[in-house]
Amino acid sequence: MKFRVLLLMILTISIAGSCLAQKFILFPTYNVDSLLLILPAQQAEERVNTINNLAVSLSYVNSDSAKQYVDEAMKLAAQLNYKTGMANAFLYSGHTYRYQGKYVKALSEYLKAIKLYKKLGMKRQVASLYQQISIIHYLVSNFEMSLEYGFIAFDKYKEHKPDGTPVGNVADIMSIKSGAALIYFLQGECKESLEITLDYLKIGKKSNFNKTDLYLHLIVAGERFRCTGDIDSAKKYFRKAISTPSENTSMEALKYRAITSLGYIYLHEDNFDKMILHYQQANDFYNKRGFLYMALNTSAFMGYTYYQYKQAAIAEIYFKQAEKLFDEIVRRDSWHRHDSLKNITSWGLEIYFPLPPQKTKELAWKTAQWMYYWLYKINKESGKFETALNYHILYTNSQDTLNKISKLEELVKLQLQYETQNYEEEIGILSQETAFQELKLRQSKYFLFGMASLVIFVLILAIVLVRQNRLREQQKNLLLQQRLFRSQMNPHFLFNSLSSIHNFMLSEKPVTAASYLSRFSKLVRAILNSSVEEYISLTEEIGTIENYLELQKVRFPEMFDYTIEVDEVINPEITNIPSMLTQPFIENSIEHGIKHKNSKGNISVRFKMIDEIIIIEIEDNGIGREKAKELLPKPQTGYKSLSTSITQERIQVLNRSLKKKIKLNILDLKDSSGEPSGTKIILQIPFN
Repeated sequence: MKFRVLLLMILTISIAGSCLAQKFILFPTYNVDSLLLILPAQQAEERVNTINNLAVSLSYVNSDSAKQYVDEAMKLAAQLNYKTGMANAFLYSGHTYRYQGKYVKALSEYLKAIKLYKKLGMKRQVASLYQQISIIHYLVSNFEMSLEYGFIAFDKYKEHKPDGTPVGNVADIMSIKSGAALIYFLQGECKESLEITLDYLKIGKKSNFNKTDLYLHLIVAGERFRCTGDIDSAKKYFRKAISTPSENTSMEALKYRAITSLGYIYLHEDNFDKMILHYQQANDFYNKRGFLYMALNTSAFMGYTYYQYKQAAIAEIYFKQAEKLFDEIVRRDSWHRHDSLKNITSWGLEIYFPLPPQKTKELAWKTAQWMYYWLYKINKESGKFETALNYHILYTNSQDTLNKISKLEELVKLQLQYETQNYEEEIGILSQETAFQELKLRQSKYFLFGMASLVIFVLILAIVLVRQNRLREQQKNLLLQQRLFRSQMNPHFLFNSLSSIHNFMLSEKPVTAASYLSRFSKLVRAILNSSVEEYISLTEEIGTIENYLELQKVRFPEMFDYTIEVDEVINPEITNIPSMLTQPFIENSIEHGIKHKNSKGNISVRFKMIDEIIIIEIEDNGIGREKAKELLPKPQTGYKSLSTSITQERIQVLNRSLKKKIKLNILDLKDSSGEPSGTKIILQIPFN
């Protein structure tokens, strides 16, 4: 089974044991007062380590101070050429940005740290940083990418050090499995999630894992059983958790998660009294101790349950209680009434690392939206129309808030994917290097076994070489596609588009922003798909062209119009053409033809079918190629568009496997007086 990741093991730096003040299982923190006490007497690398420890300890408390310490550590480490100190500074800077919700900046810092740790041969830290990247993707609900980078981290932990011992320990591997189980659960894969959780409990008990962590997984196991439909086993685990003595405040708070989970089962068994008894018990505890978010959830859920059982008056009491709790959360900007509770686990995930405020606000608003809706409905049904209207406004406002959070999250997802895509290539290269080393070891063993084994090896090698020869043209075509893909994923275009969408949001144009965000997402997805597909349907190609041109119109408003025409004899759904052929020429029309034109330009894209040949015409009324060359800086006068040259090279490769060849003609258009009036591209493609 391929286990993937949510949870992470973070690098710790050794200092005096008395300074350690662990608050989270997987996030190192230190006693700030103790660090400040020893700092004045320290020099060189020892001082860098202490400053870095101050930064990570303050990263989720005081981001400004944490950043100052990170910068100081980086400056001193650079002066000393202390690479480990520099790598740690990048790591802790990433933590600071992550807690602020600046996930793209956090990722950038993590990637810098990875490069340094790799050069230093610090494999455990590299594995941990891939987990950090997985965490970032989880926080924006990008579960596929989270699993992907967790899988990379898992493989890194399974590697061996020079002394033969594994890079990761049992806790590393099991935390990865537990994180995978959470994502599987969120994706509805209950059985697989349950198997991992039970395995975690078994191995964790044998390996003396943290007691609070094991207690949390006991409750989680009950919830996984409930998800699979095994209610009896779910009850068994919840009751076991409830009867387990609490050894600390976190275990005491988590016990009430088990109590509400058991109450939820009673609700679905239509045992209203037992359900209310359990939820009221938890609600009283959360309210009394000051766990505002958990109290908000229990109050709102009891309000909902009373409403479903036709007791609207009591339901309204609990919903109003929830409303007061939400108002307090907003006022305090915290899930807790008392600062002393910030390091206590009541929800679950915060046992491993501090949750960014951006995430806690999102969760609180989701409950508030639900609460406002039912308060609106109760007041409407009781004839209190003015109050109902007020709650409907609050409900709508909460919807708007969550929509803005969701749209910004989508933007961050795209940015994160863009930042990490180059590292996927690097991962592939590393895998090839590992495979090559394994091959060399096998060769040595074959040699020891004698000539017979050598003959077998030679035969295998010959087969591989023959296969490589047969696939060479396909590999070259794929390489050209990937090069063309990278040329199309122009950073300036991408971030200009993102900036435009962001401006629409800031100017409160959500419909326009959503429209262009949708187009941008479809364009990026189409380009990603085209980078691995040799042929695509004409429908997909037209959709990509339209999305690209619409986004360029946002970038260059009122600069040009465009038309796309398709012959009636062509069925776009079943007509296939090579991927990524047209976009480079359209890009050239805009960047080199129309961009420098004094009047409004026009781009026409036409698809025709003549004698089983698809003819694509891309015509613009720009300044022409000769004039465009004159406008280039002198060192670039011989410039030729990279994407165009790659496209022409790719056509040559494609033609080697085609009986009827693809033809490309580029025509310089002239007006009646012989002056340049644009450019026309003609592509002739055999009907596939």
